[in-house]
Amino acid sequence: MTKRSGNSLYFHIREQLLKQIQSGVYAVGERLPTEADLCTLYSASRTTIRLALSELETQGILERIQGRGTFVKRKELHLIQTRSFSEDIMMQGKEPSSRIIEAKVIPAEAPLNEFLQAPLNSPINQLLRVRYADGEPLIYETTYISWDLAPGLVNDYSDGSLFEFLESKYQLKAHRSVEQLKPILADKVAKKLLGIKEGSPCLQVKTFTYLSDNKPLEYSFGVFRGDFSNYTIERFF
Repeated sequence: MTKRSGNSLYFHIREQLLKQIQSGVYAVGERLPTEADLCTLYSASRTTIRLALSELETQGILERIQGRGTFVKRKELHLIQTRSFSEDIMMQGKEPSSRIIEAKVIPAEAPLNEFLQAPLNSPINQLLRVRYADGEPLIYETTYISWDLAPGLVNDYSDGSLFEFLESKYQLKAHRSVEQLKPILADKVAKKLLGIKEGSPCLQVKTFTYLSDNKPLEYSFGVFRGDFSNYTIERFF
């Protein structure tokens, strides 16, 4: 086989694999046939197969895991701190959505009362939401907002941007936020709400959001699944 014909075969194999991935023959997270099986399937040498797989891996389409095989890789979402979750998802051609798991009023116990600068045992709105990208759960988030700032929030809010709702209904405009990030492993809650295996890598995000007068607007505790997103913090000074 000449070098030219070898290159043509590698290109053909790469394009065939790409079409099968795009059409769903090989789904996200699914393992491809072994190199030996692909050699038989395409009547090609192992070198040619590896070249095709290597290029698809470089493009971020495949992921080769030592001792396990080659898998279709999930495309990462790049979440930028300066944009809202919904804007981030839409900017990448996906449909954002959310589901309220629980909405209730709780007493402001320590340290929550300190985070929100609310009197001890005063009423606090608590919202537990799962947020999605194209129907896949990406993050679960528990948000706490003082009842004095947003009375009736747990009864009135149902969907869409929470910050937009706070601004339109309560004239509360978020001014700045501080985020604390920490790598963690998925627990039983993450397994249930995000549909991932217990012990999977996740990113814990604690967010403190303030009004223009530096009064706390909300505190939230969220857990991102680690196999889906790339989290970027962008600051302006």
